[in-house]
Amino acid sequence: MQQTLEDFFKVVRSAGVNISVADSIETSKTVELVGYRDRGILRDALALSLAKTTEEKEKLYECFEQFFAFDAFQNTSLLKPQPSTTDKTEQQAEQPPAGEQQAAEQEQAPAEYKGDLELAKMLLRNDKAELAQTMKKAARKANITDIWLFTQKGINTQKIMNEMGLRELNKEITSLGKGDCPAERALSGQLRTGQKYLFQEVRNFVEQQLSMFGKTASQTIHEEFLKSSRLSNIEKRDFEVMVKIVQKMAKRLSSMHSKKRKRKDRGQLDFRKTLRSNVAFDGVMFNIFWKSKVIEKPRILALCDISPSVSSYSRFLLLFLYSLSDVLDRIDTCVFTNSLIEVNDIFDQYPVQQAVEKITNDFGMGGSDYGNTLLDLKNDYMDKIDNKTTVIILGDARNNNLAPQTEVMKLLYQRAKRVIWLTPEMESFWGTGDSEMLKYKPYCNIVKECNTITHLEQMVDTILKVSAQTA
Repeated sequence: MQQTLEDFFKVVRSAGVNISVADSIETSKTVELVGYRDRGILRDALALSLAKTTEEKEKLYECFEQFFAFDAFQNTSLLKPQPSTTDKTEQQAEQPPAGEQQAAEQEQAPAEYKGDLELAKMLLRNDKAELAQTMKKAARKANITDIWLFTQKGINTQKIMNEMGLRELNKEITSLGKGDCPAERALSGQLRTGQKYLFQEVRNFVEQQLSMFGKTASQTIHEEFLKSSRLSNIEKRDFEVMVKIVQKMAKRLSSMHSKKRKRKDRGQLDFRKTLRSNVAFDGVMFNIFWKSKVIEKPRILALCDISPSVSSYSRFLLLFLYSLSDVLDRIDTCVFTNSLIEVNDIFDQYPVQQAVEKITNDFGMGGSDYGNTLLDLKNDYMDKIDNKTTVIILGDARNNNLAPQTEVMKLLYQRAKRVIWLTPEMESFWGTGDSEMLKYKPYCNIVKECNTITHLEQMVDTILKVSAQTA
């Protein structure tokens, strides 16, 4: 039964409920205690062990009803079970003398099946329970739990039927149909009808498995496509999905980088702490302590171009950064087209998603002027930048042929801990036309092409890793 439980875990995971290894071990022990006899108790036990929210509990109940639905071969049978020899004798005794009934029944009754094929016997005696059990065993051998896409229905149906003995059944049907005996030909026809019935039931079963195990497959494929798509090409209808993707990525990075706020410095003995700890042992060093460094959270200043050509990129960078509050010390945000505007108060007043939307709508007009923006930065914000500040600039550096003010970039580079420039343009376009990217590049620690959500994730991950390494 453990394999059945593992399959159920897979169904629940497909529904979007996160189940850790510890959860599965604990649940297995719980099921050992409550058993499978009482359906209601089993369902509640699984819900208590696996569901962490009301929404997850509802999903789990739905998965339970689907997974433990024993409705295979419950449709009206297309076959009449073959009577036994005793039944035939009783039927003959009850039949009236030859006459009207024999005249009405012109069709030849099928012969009694004398072969050894279990599948044929199950079909002829209409043994639904045995057929269902055989089908589930065959499905497990065919790895039905790996089904993801609707295009796999046909191949999985064929695999299960072959495991049940389809090839042998076809041989029996052909063999019985070749003879001259009308009764055997009738039996062949009956088995052919049973074969169609079997195909229908197996097909229904495969569709049910697809609805359970492939529930999130199309969603996963769509999400992977969006992760690798240019942010400027994301349609409005996919914004909600993108927000969820960003939140998942941010949660993963937050979990990864918030586990250790201290780093052990092996080889550097902390004498004071070691001696204090071992006073009770007359100075014998039973407990040894090594020096450690506190990993400081990065302090971020984000400067985002929200002109129409790059606003979609800034939208998701801001959403990403503000979803990482657990691992970032502070985030200051300024947006610009031709002048710098501080928007911290908007993020204080509104939820992150609404704040990003409001900023884009209210300030995202006009052409970019990076030179004037840098002058605003020098006059209004340069004093706030120190050697603990990581400055992230997101923009294409297209300055509409205005003065680039590279001397301000040089000053920024000297004051900040690091300067990172993210541009949606490919490197081959840097410096072409009105692009000032090559002039700004010498005053940046990192300049990266960044035009997909995956690029953003990698860049934020790099910032957090570098902060830990330089601690």
